Amino acid sequence: MFQLHFFQFFDWDLLKPFFYFLSFIGIYLTLRLRFPQVRFLFLAVKIFSGNMDYKGSRGRLVHSQAFFSGTASSLLPGAIIGSALALMIGGPGVLLWIWISTFLIMPLRFVSSTLAIRFRTKTATGRYLSGPMYFIEKALKARWLAVSFSIAGLFTVLVMGGAVPMLYVTHIASKAFEVTGMTVPFLLSVILVFIVLGGVRRVGKISAYLAPIGILLFFAGYFFLFKNSLMNFQHFLWLSLQEAFQPVTAIAGGSFVLARTFSMASGIFFVATETGIGKSAGVSGVVRTDYPAKQGLVSMLATFFEGFIISTLVIYALSSYGAFKMEEQMFFLNTLFQGHTNPINAAFFTSFLLFGVVSITGWFYTGEQNALYILGEKFANFFRILFLVTILSAAYLYVKNGEAILYDAFGLGYSLSIITAVPVLISLVLLEKLARAELKRFLTESGARYEVLKDFYLLVLSIVPKNLLSLLFGLLASSRLPRFILIPILKAFSRAYKINLDEAELEIQEYNSLNAFFTRALKAEARIIESAESEMVSPVDAKITGYGDINQRIIIQAKGVDYNLKELLGGGASKYLDDFSNGKYITFYLSPQDYHRIHSPAYGRILGYYYEPGKLFPVNELAVFGIRGLFPKNERLITYLQTEYGKVAVIKVGASNVGRIRVTYDNKIVTNTLIRSARTVEYKDVSIMIDKGAELGRFEMGSTVILLMEKETFQFASLPLNEKITYGTPIGKFIEKKCKLPK
Repeated sequence: MFQLHFFQFFDWDLLKPFFYFLSFIGIYLTLRLRFPQVRFLFLAVKIFSGNMDYKGSRGRLVHSQAFFSGTASSLLPGAIIGSALALMIGGPGVLLWIWISTFLIMPLRFVSSTLAIRFRTKTATGRYLSGPMYFIEKALKARWLAVSFSIAGLFTVLVMGGAVPMLYVTHIASKAFEVTGMTVPFLLSVILVFIVLGGVRRVGKISAYLAPIGILLFFAGYFFLFKNSLMNFQHFLWLSLQEAFQPVTAIAGGSFVLARTFSMASGIFFVATETGIGKSAGVSGVVRTDYPAKQGLVSMLATFFEGFIISTLVIYALSSYGAFKMEEQMFFLNTLFQGHTNPINAAFFTSFLLFGVVSITGWFYTGEQNALYILGEKFANFFRILFLVTILSAAYLYVKNGEAILYDAFGLGYSLSIITAVPVLISLVLLEKLARAELKRFLTESGARYEVLKDFYLLVLSIVPKNLLSLLFGLLASSRLPRFILIPILKAFSRAYKINLDEAELEIQEYNSLNAFFTRALKAEARIIESAESEMVSPVDAKITGYGDINQRIIIQAKGVDYNLKELLGGGASKYLDDFSNGKYITFYLSPQDYHRIHSPAYGRILGYYYEPGKLFPVNELAVFGIRGLFPKNERLITYLQTEYGKVAVIKVGASNVGRIRVTYDNKIVTNTLIRSARTVEYKDVSIMIDKGAELGRFEMGSTVILLMEKETFQFASLPLNEKITYGTPIGKFIEKKCKLPK
């Protein structure tokens, strides 16, 4: 065991009861929630990926931003340093016990983050206030306990969240990059002020950029630094397993030695990662969601990442180098520091600096929340000044006194963390029932799915570069292949999707590319356009997947599938938003089998268009039902049409493998390019008229069309859902004329 006197401000006797208490609560929550870390782990990854985000929800951050703000802030002074300390105390065998403990403790973050959103407060200025103090006061009716927690939390923030990461950033800058003095601390303070003054959105956005970069650099540095010097991983696991149970087999009463050793070792890891003190709950409380349990599930991933991935990498590397004691670990790190000119080393330690920036930023926001709760905005301003003074003072003491201040700050920070965690942990046990109810509500009301194969498919969709792949596929589909290759491909394609070739304008051998065949015209007599003036017709050959009323500004496609009208119309929404609020909508899904030209649903004048760059998720049923708010996320080209009865919006939604969306009225529109920007165009000086049934545009590969009808102008006919309809077929009637257009 290493020399405990390094941490003179830390009471090591607190570790064992803290760890036992933490473990008991973890086991209790695991059983009460019926193992959410097993049942919903993949669903948590699915939520984290963003395919269940909904912009119409209340809040400020998306799930991934809150995750990175909360998790990356505890990587350097938390999981990395905590793993090293745990190795000092328990040896390689501690890894197994960290894994077991991590699994049991994962529900803690689920409950705390769920409660933070459930009991958050929104101010008159639109700011969200959250954290354990709010659910302690509102749910337990114990303001005195909430205030006590906030006061203890402020001291923890100043030391654990301010002094400790600043000391490590200063130390790394000094040893790795030979930047001494107060240059880095002052520069970091300026960056901190810039980030925090931008509010929680800036905190979330910057964390979402810096943290992934830091994690990638950490993994890259780890791989290249250690790839030739790490022991065989299987041998390492076997060694860890032997070490984990050695006290039991070696001596009588070994089980008690085992408990003492590994409770202290695991305890220091979980204190270092701020488990139970509610820091991540404060950030989670501002997540944009209608279901608190969503972010609760995502928060479990933070514990998983720290306890299973980071701890394994750190303990594996240090064990391979035989760096078990503090002196050995410091020598090991200093040896690495000496190679700072190596780009791999620089990448490795740059990741530490990025973690430090994110850490201080996340903690600063948490401290602000505590200060606001205690005495309001005036005290919060005082805290901001105090926090900056604290981190600069800590850096100054390091410059003057060297590494000793590091150990003192760690010891004090760990002691304060344990004290701060006690009221939070007790609250989690008492309020578990509320978190369980929120989880049930989310699963019942939202239509959430957690089938592994489907979720894996959706996760892959979220990760792959959809726009680039679609662009490349579009280029390939437009390529003029040799006829002996192209014709068999076209015939196979038509057979696979049962395409009716008798309707096509040309013979199959006359098409010079897959895209030309896909965007084929039909024979003149293939479709009949309804001639009645008041009838609106289908603009496409497609399946109707939903239609009905726009409720205020919400379009309900089906249970669990709805989206906001404003988000669907995008940046061009302001002018026409009120026209379509409380109007009608209808959604058409075009499969690869269908004819892919788009026609005008009514006679009218084209007012203009709006182009919104976006993702290119597929629009099949699995994606539409599995990715929340898919249509507003995807690329869209919206044509606004003025009819004699009212306005109509023809929304052409891009999808995977859609090379282009083209329109007939403006050849300047080019979608799905590498460099894209939103664009609004109004035709004020030119009158572009279009007949009912005339070609309006085309998809180069399949997608979706949504029609919006102005409020109080249109009534649907009885339409079959999920059945094919051809373009030109009536879908409903306009109510009455409002204006006259030239014929």
